[in-house]
Amino acid sequence: MTKTIALLQEAIYEQAAVEIAEQGYSIIDGFLSTMEVNQILKTIHAEEAEGAFNPAGIGQGADFQRNQKIRRDEIRWIDHNAPPASCVPYFERLQDLIRYLNRTCYLGIRDMEMHFAVYQPGGFYQRHLDVFHRTQSRKLSAICYLNPEWAADDGGALKLYLPKEDGTEETVTVLPEAGRLMLFESHAIEHEVEVAHRERCSITGWLKDETQLF
Repeated sequence: MTKTIALLQEAIYEQAAVEIAEQGYSIIDGFLSTMEVNQILKTIHAEEAEGAFNPAGIGQGADFQRNQKIRRDEIRWIDHNAPPASCVPYFERLQDLIRYLNRTCYLGIRDMEMHFAVYQPGGFYQRHLDVFHRTQSRKLSAICYLNPEWAADDGGALKLYLPKEDGTEETVTVLPEAGRLMLFESHAIEHEVEVAHRERCSITGWLKDETQLF
């Protein structure tokens, strides 16, 4: 990495750190290149053809359930320590970002859990928080979108509900555009995925302050 690229990357990470501290979320466009997005999409579609995806659920452990009235997408978990070759650039870049955020924001992120998420036309996820009642280990939700030429009419937007000091809230709507990385506080920001009108793909997951135990 040249010094110029490193400085540019650090400036992007610094902006993300400031935005997370001030507003609870940050959007980084161009986190993946067009070529990198296309390679990951090839992996997703190949694994779809092999039947590697399963309907997503809600809850954890004994509380886990599948409810298509609440959530309608399919997922495939990713081992971030040994990801598909097409995903290596993403995880390397994400680890760089985590190191920066830990150094500047003292988040104490030690692990992550990630999956491919695919919403077919008609797919959605109703308003929710990304934390469980029994554990608060998820610090930041991280979503990298993989959808070339996405338009507002395609639906599938991420809607954030941001609490305000006066007890009201404001909403922020984010299109799932290819290469865009979305970060937000898992414990504080409720959000939903609006109904998608075409296939909507992402790498989705959480940055955690506890190491996953198996």
